Amino acid sequence: MSLASLRRAATLVAAVATLVSVRASDLTAQGAAAPNWAGTYKGSWTSDGPSGTATLVIAKDGSAWKVSHTLEGDQVPPPSGDPRDWKTEGNAFSFAQTYGEFEVMFKGTLEGDVIKGTIEAYQGGSMVGTGSFELKKQ
Repeated sequence: MSLASLRRAATLVAAVATLVSVRASDLTAQGAAAPNWAGTYKGSWTSDGPSGTATLVIAKDGSAWKVSHTLEGDQVPPPSGDPRDWKTEGNAFSFAQTYGEFEVMFKGTLEGDVIKGTIEAYQGGSMVGTGSFELKKQ
């Protein structure tokens, strides 16, 4: 292999290493910008049944998240327990909560100070309703 070929190969390796390094720092910077979930969010929700207002409070309790949630509107039974199974991945979240005889799943995303998402209501294991919500950080 000639000296010129070795120099080209070394230049190519250096260029690839620089690109990989830049991509790794981009990923680190993106990972460092984790969403700030904590706060009180209020807004509206609609479904193919009842609709109304909602309040979602998210707080850090040590290393765990503490979440409280209330749907208000005509024909909405009070929650039978606190939200459970709170999960986040990036700016996406999900949790479940029981309202009367309905198991309700909430899924959505945090975009700036706004949480948007979908609602799925189940009764006896069958989906009986769907909806959406949009809540703004107070």
